[in-house]
Amino acid sequence: MTNKPGTQKVIAIDLLRCLAAMGVFYLHNHSGGMLAKYTGWSFFRYTDSFGFFYAVPLFFLISGYCIHLSNIKYVKAQSPLPLKAYYVRRFLRIYPPYLVALILALAINYLTVPDYSVGVNDFFMHLFSLQGFTVKYFNTINIVLWTISAELAFYAIYPAFYFIRVRFNLNYALLFTLFVSCLSIAFYFYKGNITLPERFCVFNLWFAWCCGAFLADKKMLNPVDLKQRKYLYFYLIILAAFICLNFIPNNLSIIFDQFNVLIWTVPMLFVLSKEGWLIKRKNWWIIRVAAAIGLSSYSLYLMHEPLIALKNFLAHKYFPPWFQPVGVVAGIFIIPVVTWYSYYYVERPFIPKKRTVNP
Repeated sequence: MTNKPGTQKVIAIDLLRCLAAMGVFYLHNHSGGMLAKYTGWSFFRYTDSFGFFYAVPLFFLISGYCIHLSNIKYVKAQSPLPLKAYYVRRFLRIYPPYLVALILALAINYLTVPDYSVGVNDFFMHLFSLQGFTVKYFNTINIVLWTISAELAFYAIYPAFYFIRVRFNLNYALLFTLFVSCLSIAFYFYKGNITLPERFCVFNLWFAWCCGAFLADKKMLNPVDLKQRKYLYFYLIILAAFICLNFIPNNLSIIFDQFNVLIWTVPMLFVLSKEGWLIKRKNWWIIRVAAAIGLSSYSLYLMHEPLIALKNFLAHKYFPPWFQPVGVVAGIFIIPVVTWYSYYYVERPFIPKKRTVNP
C-alpha cells in the first residue's frame, strides 16, 4: 500500500477496528435484545454475545499487530527500540483521549445518575488508569475503561518481547511470552476464586497479544512463512480448543479468554490479504463509512457507554412517550458522528506524523 507522507492508513486494519468497536457498541446498546423485542425473533438476543466475548479480544490482537508494525523498521535494522520515544509516543496516543473520555463519563454520570458521587480513591485510580488492577474500581466510572489499564500494561512490557526478538529471534520471543502466560494462568487457576483483575491480568493475555506482533513480523518480513502447513495445524488446534471452551460447559474462563483472542488470527490475516482489493474499492460508501468508524474506533470505544446513557436520559426526559424510541434509535447513529469529531480534534493532533510500513 502506498501512503502519502504523514499518513498512517491501512484500510483492512480500520475495518477490523470498526468490527470490534461496533461489536462493543452493539452490546452496550442492548441492540440484540431490542431487535428480539420488536421483531419477535429471539435469535437476536444471542447476537449481543459477539460484543461481550469476542470484540475486545479482537482489539487486543489488533493492538499487538499495530504496535509491532510501527516498530518494524527497527527490527529490520536490528537496532534497539528507542525506549524514550516509544513510551512518549504510546502515552500521547492513548492518554489524552482517555482523559477526555474520563471527564466526559464523570460529567454524564453526575447528570444522569441520581445522587451520583465518585470517591477520591476511585477518581485517582482512574486518573492514573489503575482501575483494571483493582477489584473495587474495575468498572465503576465507565465499564470499558479497565481495558485501558491492560493496554498500558501491554505497552509497558512490549519492549521485553522486542528485545528478545532482536537479540535472538521471533520464535524465541513468542515462546517466552507463552511461558510467562502459562505460568501466570497456572498460578491464578490453582489459586481459585479468580477476580476480574486476576482473570484479565496482562501476563495471562500477553502471549495472545504478542501473537498479533508475531503476525505483523511475519507478514512484513517473511510472509512466505505463513503459508507453511504447520501454521494451519496450529490454527486447527486453536479452533478445536475454541469450540470446546465455548460450547462445552466448563469453568476455564481464564483459558477461554486466550482462545477468544487467538481465534481471530486467521480472519485478521485474511482481511489484511485483501488490502489491494479494498484500496480499489475505497470509495464505496460502505467501505468509507466502516473505515471512518475504524479510524475513530478508540474514541468510540472510550465514549460510547456514557454517550449511550446520555442519549437515553435525554430521550426519556424531554421526548413524549410515543417519540422516545425514535430518540433512542436516532442517538445510536449520532454517537459515532460525535466520536468521529473526538478523533479528529482530540486524538489526531497527538498521532505521530510518520509513514507506516505496508502490510
